[in-house]
Amino acid sequence: MEKNKNSRGKIMSNIELLKKTGLFDGLSDEDIIKIASGCMEKEYPIGSVLIEENEPPKEMLFIVKEGEVAVSTSNVDADETENESTMLATFGPGEAVGEISLVDKNPHSATVRAMSDSKILLLPASYFYSLVEQDKNIGYVVMRNIATVMCNRLRTSNFAVKHFGLWGKTDD
Repeated sequence: MEKNKNSRGKIMSNIELLKKTGLFDGLSDEDIIKIASGCMEKEYPIGSVLIEENEPPKEMLFIVKEGEVAVSTSNVDADETENESTMLATFGPGEAVGEISLVDKNPHSATVRAMSDSKILLLPASYFYSLVEQDKNIGYVVMRNIATVMCNRLRTSNFAVKHFGLWGKTDD
């Protein structure tokens, strides 16, 4: 009996978490429950890699439940060898990474690493797409929200390149 109570409590906390996740803005409680029922929870110790840059897609959405993750890309120097990495962003509870793998099948564009011991909700793309086949509205709303997130990240990146990308260049 205690296990069922524990399991129900975990599902309820996952539903509350998904309601706070921007990718699911505009979905009904019923839709959120459908999504939550396809999620699984996984713990990642500090330093663990969730997603590796240039690796085949995980085809999984990662939603931070507890802890913090950092997104970084490797730098390439003049002789085309990779060296250190640049941290692009950090994400905490209620924020999602890996959303691009719900859209395309290309290798990952960044590495995501646990910055602290973290609990992550995993939403497999296969489950998401089976849900979308049953209810196109869920797909429309989530893809619209993914597009908004990606546009915001592109604008931020463009701003950084425009305002900071010229540092260190000479006036030839």
